[in-house]
Amino acid sequence: MTSSKRSPDFLKAAGDLFMKRGFRLLVYVSIAGILFPSARLILLISVLVALAVFFYREREKYGKSYLTYIGGFVIFLIVGYFAALVDVHRVNELRFPLSTIGDGIERVADGTYTGVGQGFRGPIEVEVKVHNHRIVSIKTLEYQDLISVLDNEIGEFKRTVLETGKLVRPAQPGLFRGATQTLTGYFDAVQAALNKGVADYPVYGFFSRVFLGAFIGKAPDRVTLNALAILFAAFMVFEYTLQSMLVPGTGRSINCYNCATCVGACPIKEAEGIQFPMGLVLLTRLGDYDRVLELSKYCVGCGRCAAKCPIGNSGPLVISAAFQASRARHRNAESSGGSERLS
Repeated sequence: MTSSKRSPDFLKAAGDLFMKRGFRLLVYVSIAGILFPSARLILLISVLVALAVFFYREREKYGKSYLTYIGGFVIFLIVGYFAALVDVHRVNELRFPLSTIGDGIERVADGTYTGVGQGFRGPIEVEVKVHNHRIVSIKTLEYQDLISVLDNEIGEFKRTVLETGKLVRPAQPGLFRGATQTLTGYFDAVQAALNKGVADYPVYGFFSRVFLGAFIGKAPDRVTLNALAILFAAFMVFEYTLQSMLVPGTGRSINCYNCATCVGACPIKEAEGIQFPMGLVLLTRLGDYDRVLELSKYCVGCGRCAAKCPIGNSGPLVISAAFQASRARHRNAESSGGSERLS
């Protein structure tokens, strides 16, 4: 097969893959996982549960092999997690006698180091300068929490550290919102910076870093959960719009107000628990074209709904477009299956 022929085949396969809603949702989840490392575990569990439910319901069509793959991946996650947990515990024990708190500053070589800690609203990054085994400078590089905490609680903490030249645990903060978590995150950032100056400081193994970073990420916080809720709503609105744009003729389903005026004008009104034609329009918006194909036999195509619709939407046209989309999907599936059998 020549490269010129292989390229159109690849583009066609990529286009067919992009037309599948499940693939697009997987892309959205991947984007969210990249943007929010602390959401990776939640997203991974959601994807695995969704795949398991889907392949269990469709086990007669796809067989049980996919469920076996998912089960194997879950076992890999469990084994990998405990292996990483053992490594983390071992490294933490080795780190304990090398603490840089208090007189441990004597272990830190002179230099300038950066460290990151987790604050109340996001990461905190600092730059720490050590000279003659004393902390002589602390600069805040990244900070997303309350300015009042930075000016008061953290300001007092920095003054104490610079006066003594050592890292000391901060005092109990005031009653500012999130002050405890912010001050703890700032302390962790300074300690992380100082740890880089300790010779032969123990680090986590390669597998632990890759596994925990790729699959577990960080512990989810309130910012992550709020962002996921917003992203979920945005992705769903975008997805329903995109689905109707990709399938010719179904774009008008986005305009439906769900006012049910068309139901009052329809001579059928309801069939198999679905209101006509509004229910079919909503199924089309969701991309459930096979269900529309099953119910399309009840539509008489009189067009009364279009005359009553406040935006002039035509139920029969939307149903016809969904009908054609379902037929095209089945034809493509049959042709691809035939090609595989021939090859």
